[in-house]
Amino acid sequence: MDRQQASNLNRNIRLPGAALLLLASFQSLASTHFPLPVNHHSIYSVSKYGTEVGEIENHFEVRDDQIKYTSKAITTGVTAFFFSEVITENSILNWTDNDSQQAPRQLSYTLKHTQKKRKDQKIFFDWREDNSVKISSTYKNRSTEILASENVWSRQLIPILMSSDLLKNKNITNHSFLIVNKGKLKNYTYNLEGQELITLNEKAINCLKFKIKKHNSDRVSYAWLSKEHSYLPVMIDQYKGDKLDVSMTLKQFKHLN
Repeated sequence: MDRQQASNLNRNIRLPGAALLLLASFQSLASTHFPLPVNHHSIYSVSKYGTEVGEIENHFEVRDDQIKYTSKAITTGVTAFFFSEVITENSILNWTDNDSQQAPRQLSYTLKHTQKKRKDQKIFFDWREDNSVKISSTYKNRSTEILASENVWSRQLIPILMSSDLLKNKNITNHSFLIVNKGKLKNYTYNLEGQELITLNEKAINCLKFKIKKHNSDRVSYAWLSKEHSYLPVMIDQYKGDKLDVSMTLKQFKHLN
């Protein structure tokens, strides 16, 4: 199957570089000073080697001083016939002392599989008065504790963090985040690759293409983000070495009250 047909996305490059499509119609929250996407529900198709193999549903909601972000990935199509799996991720954050001018702090993260339960994760963040954080993780039946002196996030939150950065400063070209995953801390960095005009559902959208990389890893992701849609991804390509491994394309986006 042609990959462009599979994703129903045609690209017309008129500006140097490539860009990440973000058809998530997001705005910064009027009730807070720290910019975040609006409450939303989105669905992405997941393709491997040009064939759809799954879907990911995201639910992002801010209520009072708490932020909840849930993602559910399911196998679809022929893949589901041979192997049925559901993977659920949950991140919970809040603002300290209801201070929405500062970055929120992550409180917990869970990842659950219906089949590969050995790969489940639980992470809890215990914030101290000196702004350090003790991170307690469980992965593959092993428990670890890490002490960090700066903000630490779950990997699930990277698109939300990038959106927030660009909502604060539309001219930002690079930044890094400290991410905890599988009991280890790693730096993830994003860099602007260029701009691209992309046609999605017969509409041309100016996008920014960012390269996302984990330190000391051969895995690289490219995300296309649109100023028009508040800088959330409409498409993500993940590479293993030089080969395209997985693609995600936005299928549906809905604002929540």
